[in-house]
Amino acid sequence: MMRKLENLISSLNFTEAKSVVDRLSENEIESFFIDLAFKTENILFYTFIFDMIKENEKASLHYIASLILSQPLCHLEGAYQAAFFHAKRAVELDEYDVELKEYLLLFNDIPSLLHKSKQEKTGRRLNDSKGLEPFGFPLASRLNGRIDR
Repeated sequence: MMRKLENLISSLNFTEAKSVVDRLSENEIESFFIDLAFKTENILFYTFIFDMIKENEKASLHYIASLILSQPLCHLEGAYQAAFFHAKRAVELDEYDVELKEYLLLFNDIPSLLHKSKQEKTGRRLNDSKGLEPFGFPLASRLNGRIDR
């Protein structure tokens, strides 16, 4: 089935490809597209995910788009910035998902993405949004380059 899905996407038959994807779990979708993007380094598979986002915007699809851009396609100009956009949008869509917030923090190490004041503001918003401090996640401190415990 995965070979069929790859062929459908490669031939730009997105409608039929979406019907195949609808039968997969989110983990299967993530694994398939990450593996395929590493194997082919083809931006077409990101394009397919983006097309799915246009029809049904979900945090999980933004997360997959971000992973594709920040890992197998990271060598493309602007890939990290676009991946950061998708990571932020995933958090906006599912503000209770701590794993998405932790993933967003990984972009802190890419200086071209955030200005220092934006880092601090983003960290405060992450902390304030759902009160993660009681769970031992001082996110604002991490964004500022310190880990306070």
